[in-house]
Amino acid sequence: MIQFDFDWSEPVNLILLALLIVLLFVQLWLLVFRGRQVFTGRSAVRLGLNLLLWIAIAAFIFQPYFKKDSVSVHALIVGKDVPSDFAAKLKDSLKTAEGLDFPSFRQGRPAMENLRRSNIDTLFLAGQDFEPALFQALTQTEEPPIIKWIYYSAVDQLGNLKWKAILRKGEIQSIQGNIESLKKQVLKLRYGSQILDSTSLFIGHNKFKLSFPVFGQGRMSANLVLDNKTIDTIRFFARPNEPLTFHVIMDNPDFESRNLANWLGKNGHSVVYTTTLSKDIKSKLTINKAKDPDVIITGPDNVSNAQVKKQLANGKSVLFINLSNPVSEIAAVNAALGTKLQIRKISNETAITISPELTALPYQFVTSNHYLPVAKYPIAIEKMSGKIGVSLLNETFPLILNGDSVTYQKVWNSILASLHPATQSNVDMKAPIYQNLNTAVNINNFTSFPKFLKMGNDTLFLTYSPLNNRSANGCFTPTESGWNISPDSSGIEYFVENENDLNLDFNTEKMKDFVRTYTSLQAKLATATIGTDFVADKGIKKKFSDWAWFAIVIGCIVGAWVEGKL
Repeated sequence: MIQFDFDWSEPVNLILLALLIVLLFVQLWLLVFRGRQVFTGRSAVRLGLNLLLWIAIAAFIFQPYFKKDSVSVHALIVGKDVPSDFAAKLKDSLKTAEGLDFPSFRQGRPAMENLRRSNIDTLFLAGQDFEPALFQALTQTEEPPIIKWIYYSAVDQLGNLKWKAILRKGEIQSIQGNIESLKKQVLKLRYGSQILDSTSLFIGHNKFKLSFPVFGQGRMSANLVLDNKTIDTIRFFARPNEPLTFHVIMDNPDFESRNLANWLGKNGHSVVYTTTLSKDIKSKLTINKAKDPDVIITGPDNVSNAQVKKQLANGKSVLFINLSNPVSEIAAVNAALGTKLQIRKISNETAITISPELTALPYQFVTSNHYLPVAKYPIAIEKMSGKIGVSLLNETFPLILNGDSVTYQKVWNSILASLHPATQSNVDMKAPIYQNLNTAVNINNFTSFPKFLKMGNDTLFLTYSPLNNRSANGCFTPTESGWNISPDSSGIEYFVENENDLNLDFNTEKMKDFVRTYTSLQAKLATATIGTDFVADKGIKKKFSDWAWFAIVIGCIVGAWVEGKL
């Protein structure tokens, strides 16, 4: 079936059509009507050649082509990182897919022509390591096929790693990823000789998440260790934390709250420590210069305390500790503050073991959408006008007495990070950040409203959210590997992986970037055809190339010119 590739809505095309009609009348007038010439056999040849020339020009403008219904053609291209046995399994599972081999990708153009002529409508790409010429060939095809990417993960190799590139001291750093484990083993996150977190892997595909509270500031790194071998390094930048004011209110002085107040003071926070010594006699201790409290730490007996309710109504956070009878005490918290906390007993023992150094009451919070748990600890946080937290942990101060300040810090940093109010001048970047790949940056709650940020040698222009004018985002492409320092006063640093240090994650990010860009391009092309007079149906087009039309037109011109010289 013959169809035409001509857009009637374009003004330029309509002008060309008018000129084409004018050309036909000029030719007929010069050859037939001018001088009322006698019509001979040679005149017929001359007229035929000129009409043939006009038809060739008209065909070049209208671009006719033959089209027939196509059978769906699937193809599979396997990356260099995919082993032959895995590729064979893919070919068996995708029986309708034609296996394509492009040995000429290094030569560029032959591979592109090969791909253009293949009439593929769905292309499966397996793996992450492909020649750059493949991406160029796909973007230059006249009818780009649908891309379906099959991720491949090698055995005992990390993939899809993600963590926070910039965060504050005391916040929770979370590392997520996946790994194809050959055996049962333990993946550890280690800082020096200290194990920050670990997870057990089973045979096969594993998704993991490791987390720890940031205990330092500045440039930091930790190692991912598998089977006593370091397989990757996590680098991030920790900004100084914002000092908070804590108000500790206790009916009776105790070692737990007193040690907590001292630890908070040593970490730069302001603390007001209030206890009742006897009837109408209270003790008040101030550590560092205090102001209005950001967080109140108290016992369950003070659930109806007027100051607790006032600060909670002002959007502050409250943490209840030192519970002894959690059933009745949590019921009192729910009744007084409107929370919906629920617990259930899980043991008949007086305490359960959380870790070798830590115990808790034999209860756990029931899973609910009304509140969030603190990872690895029996603590729940519910968001009301402020945040309300309840801890089922037993005393933690023995950790300090035993010299285990690292575990003590890890426990309380995890708890306080969940209660922490919104900070100012927040910058969020996901790591790993790769050289010459796009990187997204989000900022929130800046005191000013910057229009751009300086990121290394690049300038990042910001787009503010229409729903929150204190939140903005942007995108930049880092060009320098290693640690980069922002030249402005924000004090931001971030680590950029070198593009020459090729690894699985780098190739994965390249593939994600390509698939995302390619899909966006296809969507724009599909949108561009909406509302036009010509919408192509799915099928196989057969038409002359531009060079063929050029040769036909030149041939007709030469024929008409030669006939006139004879």
